[in-house]
Formats: sequence, C-alpha cells, structure tokens
Amino acid sequence: MTTAVEYDTMESLKQIPISAGNGNTIYLEDVANIYNALEDATSIGRYNGLDTISLGIKKQQESSAGEVSKAVNSTIEQLKRSNPELEIVVVNDNSEMIDDSLASVFQAMIMAVIISMIILFLFFGDWKASMIVGTSIPMSILVALIMMQVMGFSLNVITLSSLVLGVGMMVDNSIVVLESCFRATEGKGFDKFHEAALKGSGIVLQSIIGSTATTCVVFLPLALLSGMSGQMFKPLGFTIVFCMLASLISAMTLVPLCYVFYRPQEKKNAPLSGMVTGLQKTYRAAMKVILPKRKTVMLTSVALLVVSLLLVPHIRLELMPANDQGTITVSIETRPGLTIERTNEILREVEAYITQDENLDSYMLSYSGSGLSMGGSGATLTAYLKDDRTMPTSEVLRSWKPVLTAYPDCQISLTEASAMSMMTSDDGTVSYILQSTQYDDLKEVSDTVVNELTARDEITRVHSTLENSAPVIKISVDPVQAAAEGMVPVQVASTVNSMLSGTEATTLEVNGEDVSVMVEFPDDEYDTLDKVKGIVLSNSAGASVGLTDIADVYFEDSPASILRSDKQYQVTISGDLTEFANENTETQLYNEVVSKHLTDTVTRQMDSVDERMMEEFAALGQAIATAAFLIFVVMAMQFESPKFSIMVMTTIPFSLIGSFGLLFLADASISMATLLGFLMLIGTVVNNGILYVDTVNQYRAEMDMNTALVEAGTTRLRPILMTTLTTVVSMIPMAFGYGDSGEMMQGLALVNVGGLLASTILSLLMLPVYYTVMNRKRKPQLDVD
Repeated sequence: MTTAVEYDTMESLKQIPISAGNGNTIYLEDVANIYNALEDATSIGRYNGLDTISLGIKKQQESSAGEVSKAVNSTIEQLKRSNPELEIVVVNDNSEMIDDSLASVFQAMIMAVIISMIILFLFFGDWKASMIVGTSIPMSILVALIMMQVMGFSLNVITLSSLVLGVGMMVDNSIVVLESCFRATEGKGFDKFHEAALKGSGIVLQSIIGSTATTCVVFLPLALLSGMSGQMFKPLGFTIVFCMLASLISAMTLVPLCYVFYRPQEKKNAPLSGMVTGLQKTYRAAMKVILPKRKTVMLTSVALLVVSLLLVPHIRLELMPANDQGTITVSIETRPGLTIERTNEILREVEAYITQDENLDSYMLSYSGSGLSMGGSGATLTAYLKDDRTMPTSEVLRSWKPVLTAYPDCQISLTEASAMSMMTSDDGTVSYILQSTQYDDLKEVSDTVVNELTARDEITRVHSTLENSAPVIKISVDPVQAAAEGMVPVQVASTVNSMLSGTEATTLEVNGEDVSVMVEFPDDEYDTLDKVKGIVLSNSAGASVGLTDIADVYFEDSPASILRSDKQYQVTISGDLTEFANENTETQLYNEVVSKHLTDTVTRQMDSVDERMMEEFAALGQAIATAAFLIFVVMAMQFESPKFSIMVMTTIPFSLIGSFGLLFLADASISMATLLGFLMLIGTVVNNGILYVDTVNQYRAEMDMNTALVEAGTTRLRPILMTTLTTVVSMIPMAFGYGDSGEMMQGLALVNVGGLLASTILSLLMLPVYYTVMNRKRKPQLDVD
C-alpha cells in the first residue's frame, strides 16, 4: 500500500501545508514567492545576428565526407518538408571544399596532359608522334588507378596531385624511345620501321630502365615512414611508382609497336627543329671552350651552390602550408567575473565591427559560460568570407586585428582557419611555453616575464594564460571549532551550497515534460561578501551557529583554467609583433627576457607545432638520405662502376641551386611538401645524367673521349630538352598554386621545377668536365694490322 499526493500545477504548490513551530499550519505561498521562470542563460548562439541552435556533425573514420554531406542534406530536406516553419541553414560543409580541391587538381592534370602533347608536337612536328607518346599517359593513369584500388587508397588531393606530378614523367621514357627510333630510321627507307623500332628501343633500353629505377627507389623510404609524413605521402609515393612502372612497360612495348603500325614521319620543319639545330651548334662551340677549363667550371658550380645555400636562412619554415579557404576564427576570452549580460555586449561589439567588412559573407557565434554566470569562458566567432572577396583572407585578418585586439575586458586572438590550421604558426605573433611542477613558481615567473616583455618596443599586447584569475569566495572551515559546535566541514559545505545555489525539491509533469521545482533564496540575498559572512547555520541539536564562528570567509584569486601536460603545469605567454620587430626578434626576446628567469623548476617547453615540425623534418631527412644511397646502388649496378654513379650524383647537390633559388624568389616556405619535393628531385635529376653518361660510354667505343663527350650531349640534347620541358611545364600550374588546394603542394612543384632546370644545364655543361676529371687514364690503344 502506498500513499501519495500529486502536484501537477504551480497553483497546487502554493497550497502545500507547512507546520509552524507554534503548532499552527501555514501554506507555502505564505512564506515563499512561487512563480514560473526560465533558467539563467549560460550560453549564446547566433548566426548572422539571429539567435540560433548550432549542430555539428562529424563523420566516422570509415565514411567519406561526400557521403555524409549527401545524407545530412537529404535529412535536412525531409525535416523542412515535414516542418514548414523550421529553418535550417548549412553554415559550413567541408565536402564542398574537398570537391572544389579535387576539381582544381583534376583540371591541373588535364592542363598538364594537353601541355605535354603540345610540347611533343613542337619538337616532332607530327601529331602521330605526339599521339604515340601520349598513349603512355592514359595507360599509366589507368594502371595507377587500378593499383590504388588494390592498395585501398582513395582519390584525394594528395593522390591526385601525384598524378599531376607524374604526367610529365610518364612520357619521359616514351620520348627517349621514340626519338631513338627516329634516329635509327634515318637512311633506311620507309619499309624498315620494324628494324628501326627494335634497334632504337634496344639502344636506350638500359637507360630508361635505370632512370625509372632511380625514380622509383626514392619512394621506398616513404613506405617505412610513420607519423604524419607516412600517412599523408605514402599514397603519393606509391601512386607515382605505379605510374612510372606502367610508363616503362608502355615505352618498351606500346611505343615501338605504334611506331611500326602508324609510321610517323619526323618533320624537318617542325616548329622547334630550327631552335634545336641552333642549340646543337651552340653546344658544340661552347663545349670546345668549356672542356679545357676544368677548374673554372668546377669553381663556378661550387660558388653557385654556396650562394644558393646562403638563401636557406631567408626561407620560411612551416609544417604544412595553409590554403586560403576564406575562413577566420575569432577567439574571445572574456575577463573573469563578467556577467553574461556584459559578455553579450562585448560580443555584440565584435559582431558589429566584422559585419561592416564588405568581404564578409556570414558568421557563426557560440559562447558557453559557467553555471553561476561568472564569465571567463571563451566565445568563438567563425567568419566566412565571400568567394569573390577583394583581398586574401590573411589581409582581411590583418585589417581586423588592430581593432579587435584593443577591446577592453577581453582577450581576442584571430587565426586563419584551414585544413592545415593545426600545422601552421600564427603570422605576426610570438609565444613562449613555460612549464613547472610548482604552480606558484610558474605563476611568479610568468608574471615577471609578461611585465618585462610589455616594456619592450618589439612586442605589444602581451598576455599570459595564467594572468586572468577569477575572484572566488573561499570558505576555510576550522574542523576543531566546527566539532565544538557539533558540526563537520562537509555539513557546512553542503548547507552553504544549498543556500547559495538552491535545491531541486521535486519535478512537475507539465504537458508531458518534467519541470524542475527549485527552492532558493532571492537573487540579492547573498550577493556580497558581507552577506555571505552573515550566514547562520543550524547544528544537529537545532542551535544556531554563525558561519564566521567556525570558518574564515574571504576573496581569493583562482586561475580561470589550468593546463597540465606530462604532470607539469604549463603557461603560454604570447604577444603581437610591432613594426620594430624583425625575423630574429623571437630568439632575441627569449635570450634577453625569458631565459634569465628560467630555473631548475621552471623550464621552457617547445611549441607543439615546432616539435611536430622537427620530428617530421627529421623523418623526411632520413628518407632523403636513404633514397640517395639507394640511387647510388642502382646506378652502380647499372654502370657496373661506382665511378660513374658518383659522377651522375654530382647533379643532385647542384640541382639545389635552382630549387632554393626558386623557393626564395616565389617567397615559398620549406614544409613537409617541400621536403617531399627534394625526395622526388633526387630521383628525377639523375635521369638526364644517366642518359648522357650511358650515351658517352657507347660512343667511346668508336670515338675519342672529348669527341664522345661533345657528340653525346649533341645527340641527347633534344630528348633531354623534351623530357625536362614536359615535366617542368606540366608542373607549372601547381607551381603557381593553381586551384583551392594549390598552396599545399606548391613548394613541391617549385623544388622540382627549379631543380630540373638547374640539373638540365649541369648535365649538358658540367657533367662532361666531371667525366674528364674522373677518367684521366686513357684506354690502351690496340694495334690492329
């Protein structure tokens, strides 16, 4: 048997009887105000100035962004149809950015194919010859896509970029074979195409196998990489290897077959034939002057290398370049102690300022405070700029920064959001991370450093993550005095908490929903420290005990947030650089201000981005060193002599002249993509050297060394120019940062374009000199009667 009384309305609560101490009965409405009220607002959400509820959807690991986007948009349409008054706005859809990036990379690949075909026609003067070489491109791409499916790779910006990079290299082997077939056809007549195909492909067979092997082996170390580099670039390496192997098979089989079947005719009046003939004459004349001057050539090449290395300190370092996606994130940290009303005023001011910018398309604001409305929590405003904005996102950010960072009662920071936002450092700022196991020591050092940095002209708006301490009321209960009054500290804490925060007495079911019934004092009952000190408690015997009789009540500063990493407290001290700063300011401020305050207990912690950058750069550096060794081994096996391998590998360091020079001129950074470009470069720059040295070795069977050196360069001038131009020109769209994801892979293309141009000149002009230096002993001449 159960007995209960149900209260399902607010009016019924007013009639709850209460027994008074004198035996009389009173009702709840006699001693309390009973009314409907909404919970105090603790958060703010707005979209373009209108109150809203924001919902974020994240895909699962095994799902693609495109599939999730289609499913979500389909659900939104169903909700709108079933609820006509419901308005749902998709603020940001990452799948659109991914689709746009893939489309731009695909367009770059199409452009590279067309450009390569045009270059082939300009040299051969016959569209049939261009089409024969061009057949290696779709075949290589098809094989690569099939192998990507087998390996479980997806089509993304990285893998499509590898196809763009591979387009120019796919035709290299076919160009060499076709050009050799043309040479073998000379003087043999129209019906000898099959003999020319066999002989022409046989002459260069060893060269194209060696060049393909050197290109492929450089990507073997990528398969062994772990971490971010391995996850991002392993598919790229495998994709290029698939393309190169397919292009080698195509050059060995399909090109000679098509040569016999279609019988192309090399036009003597091809658009660039006159230029090639002129270059060959110039080359012969130049080599007669260069070959005797060995010391001058070697000193000049070394001097150019030294100059290029001097440019390295002036090139920026970053983990991964960020794409301009037109998104700015404004982080607003309000001063602790502010009410949510004052916080809302600050947020309104920020919104009013950014909406004045003509480049703004829309924005989303979200803020979450504490339950006691003490403020001190962070607000995030994400601004989405128009696609046809009048200036880059970085310039918009720089124009907002001086105004927004000057607002009082808050600390505002702005960052340019991108897919690689966690991999890049904020432009125009400097920060130092200190750590310690002792919080008080860390707080003291950080305050001192902030004060000294504030006095410097090179930096302004210096802040620390520990400086915004929130004032709190602390009640320190004396357990002895509390016990003397018949109370324990936990009892005191529970009673005071109920008096200040209220208690949920019960819940009412109203219209099918549970509504909390809160019993609490009026808002102004304990709104000052003196009123809190005047609290009177009751002990177990029913006697009254003043709070100040058993406890100390006082204000104390408490940190708004505490960050710990590896069991150590951390603080970040940051500031904005002024016009008096230079590229060495960060190091100078650390040496002159920060380092002198470090102790045995307070040390500096490397920034997570810098730490990750050093780890990834070291891993890629080891991969580059491993790749260089593998190339040496492959060439030593091919030439059956380490001497020729070392000779060809001299093109690797001297190709840096073009790479570093182009990075400096383009104001590009050295990043993970750039280092991957260097890894690719050492596999491609040796190809021209292999072709040249192999030709010299063949010619020396019939000529003296100097004549063989000159004629080998003259013979291979056209295929070297063709292979270099097709590779370089196909990378030009990527080198200019074409498309929405162009900045990500721009450094890789710049390194290869500059390095290939430099290595082409070295292969033709400097390799003959190195060849004579390393082959001083003449072969004994046999007397044949």
